[in-house]
Amino acid sequence: MKKILIIILLSLTLFNCKKQFDDNNKVSEEVAYQTADAYPGIILGMTKHFATKSLYEIVRGPGLTAHELGNIGTFLTEPQLETGGTALTPDNSSLTLLFKYLHSDRNISEKILANIDGVQFDDPLKKVAYKAYAKFFNAITTGYMAQYWEKVTEKNDPENNAKFIDRATGLQNSVDLLDSAISDLNNNAGAEDIINNLVSYEFSFSDVLKAFKARYEIELGHNQAAYDAANSVDLTKRSVWSYDGGSIKNPVYENTIFPTAHARFRPIDSLGLLNNQMPELTDKRNEFYLTYRTNDPLWTGAYYQVDDPKGFWDTEATPIPVYLPGEMTLIKAEAKARMNQLPAAVTLINEIRTKTTANDAFGVGAELSAWTGNATSQQDVLDEIYKNYAIELYMQGQRWPIHRRFYPNYLNNVVWNTVDVHSLERVNNFYPYPDTERANNPNTPPDPAY
Repeated sequence: MKKILIIILLSLTLFNCKKQFDDNNKVSEEVAYQTADAYPGIILGMTKHFATKSLYEIVRGPGLTAHELGNIGTFLTEPQLETGGTALTPDNSSLTLLFKYLHSDRNISEKILANIDGVQFDDPLKKVAYKAYAKFFNAITTGYMAQYWEKVTEKNDPENNAKFIDRATGLQNSVDLLDSAISDLNNNAGAEDIINNLVSYEFSFSDVLKAFKARYEIELGHNQAAYDAANSVDLTKRSVWSYDGGSIKNPVYENTIFPTAHARFRPIDSLGLLNNQMPELTDKRNEFYLTYRTNDPLWTGAYYQVDDPKGFWDTEATPIPVYLPGEMTLIKAEAKARMNQLPAAVTLINEIRTKTTANDAFGVGAELSAWTGNATSQQDVLDEIYKNYAIELYMQGQRWPIHRRFYPNYLNNVVWNTVDVHSLERVNNFYPYPDTERANNPNTPPDPAY
């Protein structure tokens, strides 16, 4: 993230519903949100927190829940997530931090939106840009919550009384915010460049907005809207959360891969996929994402072999994609398949399968031959789309919600005390609500069964 000479005191530990403490920075924070020159620092502070804190938990918890990742440590957090069911308790630190950090990020976006209209900027386009970015952050923080929890808070509430809404309503609220931000950029030429030049060395804000809109529309079952949004994304553009390797480090590498870090999890062989979902041997995405450890003592019992990650987590300065272009092609394929337009869906599947590493903006290419499955079976087509989502979007926090969308009844007949959980493709439908939330917010819903 680009350095600027502005230091803003932001309360990044606040989230939705916590006990109230005296805030010694309250006055300076209030002044900051009413000061035009403070907004670049506020935007960068919010972005840095998400890219270094929230994003780590988006990779860790959902990755273990979907068995992309395997536990290799002696802590309690990762085994609970890996086992799932009733073994996953509401005091699990990863899900608690994920809930907390997403609310912290949304807290800043809400403060921007609450204050910015009263601030006078030297360039009116700055107000448009910062406001659109705050809408984006408000949308994605709610969107990530809705991918992992059955109900989500509608907005942050410092009085510990936040209202919960069903996840579909939360996702629709996110779509509405993204649509509003897209409109802001469309009607104000030059506003996008302010964000692109501020938050990362590679960022295409308009494409980011459309990509997340496509993600949430397909999750809502709005197939044509999802197709249209994904089809409007420029797949040649890269947008990344960037790290300098110094004060701002790739959080997955820093926390688990760096030589002096506590080793807590690693990728499972074959990207954690089982049976007919496993990557084909010649799939180049395998070697893009994994360094295989053959006959290595780093082993997690009798269940699986673990490897080292490559791709986007192999150094402290490696950038992480905001989204992957391949996701947009697969959203289009899914939308066509669900509308029973199977030939079009198969054509899009083959775009992913035959894509070369040289022809993908991030080098994520399968370089396979065309699919030879049953192109007249909607279920077979959807199964192939899921398989490619799972491979293409490895360790992006998306496999778990996508699996639930494709196979909603998957866990219905699981008997937890007799099943080998390591043979499951996912071990929870949704997360329980953190104990910290339940202790402070009387509106917290009952926990799901699993």
